[in-house]
Amino acid sequence: MASNSGVTIPPEGFYKGTASLAAGDLEDKILKWRTYLAIEKRMSQHSLRAYFKDLRDFLLFVTDHRGQPPSLDTFGDLKITDFRSWLAKKTMAGNAASSRARALASIRSFFRWLDVQGYLHNPAIQYVRTPKRPQKLAKVLTQNQAKTAMDGADQLIKPEDDWIKARDKALLFLLYGTGLRVAEAADVNAGDIPPFDPSKKALPLRVTGKGGKQRDVPVIPVVWQALDYYRDSCPFLPADKNEPFFYGTRGGRLHPGIVRQRMKLLRRQLGLPEHMTPHSLRHSFATHLLEEGANLRIIQELLGHASLKTTQRYTELSDEALLKVYQNCHPRARIKDVPD
Repeated sequence: MASNSGVTIPPEGFYKGTASLAAGDLEDKILKWRTYLAIEKRMSQHSLRAYFKDLRDFLLFVTDHRGQPPSLDTFGDLKITDFRSWLAKKTMAGNAASSRARALASIRSFFRWLDVQGYLHNPAIQYVRTPKRPQKLAKVLTQNQAKTAMDGADQLIKPEDDWIKARDKALLFLLYGTGLRVAEAADVNAGDIPPFDPSKKALPLRVTGKGGKQRDVPVIPVVWQALDYYRDSCPFLPADKNEPFFYGTRGGRLHPGIVRQRMKLLRRQLGLPEHMTPHSLRHSFATHLLEEGANLRIIQELLGHASLKTTQRYTELSDEALLKVYQNCHPRARIKDVPD
């Protein structure tokens, strides 16, 4: 194997099967691109193999499409429809969207390198849409499972238990009761949580979300009471309002990763499903509100989403839940007896 500055270049035969599929002028550029990726980009052999597997597939397609091995002129003449046809063939072959997106990225990389080097200029590939990966939404708890979690956490908290369990309960109630992101909850400061006021139905909590955007989230009494209980139990809470509200065992701000670990322990103690995570509590909060007929715009504001489309993806409902919303909210659906 050749090397340059300590970087290992895979053997020549590694690329033989791919480069030989092209006409002479393009074959030469493929081998030069190999050297560029290996030495200048310091790409791993695993990634190199993936790139060249995609390039091989594309070369075979163009050869079949045009009737002869492609040259630089062939590549320069390719149209958007050619690239789309290649992706369509991969779709018909059962390739997942993620696989097609990666393959397109590989070919784009090669065309971009050819352009930068001055070998050819063909912007067509830049106008080909990247196949969209399917949106994977977090699994949600049923309303009964959420109730089990809240009730179970309350049973675990006893006067003689340590403050860590009180903290975990407060976090559980806060995450499900407000839909906060776990990082937002961990970033709450002491001054953000005033003492509980039983005369009010809900108190606002100022939250700093993604991009530094702030929003006010209403917090219901049962959540405030859990926060108050933790405040009274925690040995670290200072007088300074800018200090953390949630603490780790060593007296520093609680890390979101610890919240996830504690949630894992809690769900196993209560026999709840493995998908009960801080993120699924946020998703459950939104979904359960929507199931009860809450306005999607209000949920968008509570979650801190910049786009309503994000909220719509986040709160998909089952047909049963949609029917329940219809029956509870639609005026005609509430009429039991309809005259003939």
